[in-house]
Amino acid sequence: MSDTIVIDSLDDVLTGAPFRERHTRRVDLPMAEVWPALLACELDEIAVFGPLMRLRTLPGRLLGRETALDQMPSGPMLDMMTETEFRYLRRDEEPVDGRGLVMFGAIGQFWKPVGNKPIDLDSLAEHLAFNEPNHAIIAASLEAVDHGDHVELITETRVKGTDAGANRKFAPYWALIRLPSGFIRRCWLAAIERTARGESRNAA
Repeated sequence: MSDTIVIDSLDDVLTGAPFRERHTRRVDLPMAEVWPALLACELDEIAVFGPLMRLRTLPGRLLGRETALDQMPSGPMLDMMTETEFRYLRRDEEPVDGRGLVMFGAIGQFWKPVGNKPIDLDSLAEHLAFNEPNHAIIAASLEAVDHGDHVELITETRVKGTDAGANRKFAPYWALIRLPSGFIRRCWLAAIERTARGESRNAA
């Protein structure tokens, strides 16, 4: 990324978010094995993602609209997310001082059954400065922290409307997606551990 802005945590991106969720997983492996797995973990390793995404995009597909499914790449989960709906806010290629961090975000009117494609912004600065009314800002992170005898995987998602009306519109959508979205993230952490161990959910 060409942005010179340095962000170190979600607090640098989005504070006071009324919608948020956090999940953790302990992995008893060294960081040298866990971090490459976090970056490389394949979309296919997360079994629930496909069915839940098809459900989410059903209204648009019934109307013949283009959805995220139409442009979904194969390969690492992070590539899928940042090539379809999200943009990188930060991506560490290597951990620094025992910590590796990936942050990604999106801005849009996600509560709409159709016409909910995120806004295409050119830079991190634009993302951080965005304040147009009637939109929701999503910021999420995937982090690995080395505790010596294990690595802690952490994923957190925050969402905040740009105004009170956007928060009211997003609230019912959050109530609908929070459980399946959290399930996807827990499955993602488990898939990262399997990848680090050289295992696969499709193994015979």
